[in-house]
Amino acid sequence: MDITKEIIGKKIKQIRIEKGFSQEKLSEKIDISPRQMCTIENGNSYPSIETFVKISKILEIDINNFFNITPGKNNKLREEIYTLLQISSEKELYLIKDLIIAVYNNRK
Repeated sequence: MDITKEIIGKKIKQIRIEKGFSQEKLSEKIDISPRQMCTIENGNSYPSIETFVKISKILEIDINNFFNITPGKNNKLREEIYTLLQISSEKELYLIKDLIIAVYNNRK
């Protein structure tokens, strides 16, 4: 599975749940099958640009902010990690990236 697809899918799912939509209801509103919505949220497929725009409108997502990795204000651990990333050297960032990928690959 592509990590980027998984991140996008998880973020769409998280926002969908926060906004109170079921997978079926959102897929109906954006005119795709529930199966396709599931495939996107599970990280097995990217949404098309057209589908992504529809999702963003229904869920009131600012597309410009969707890919922003700045953590939310209520998540202390993510804030701490983000702060540490900001002060890390390029060499340290490559090491951190490798560690995250290793953790991701070994969690299954």
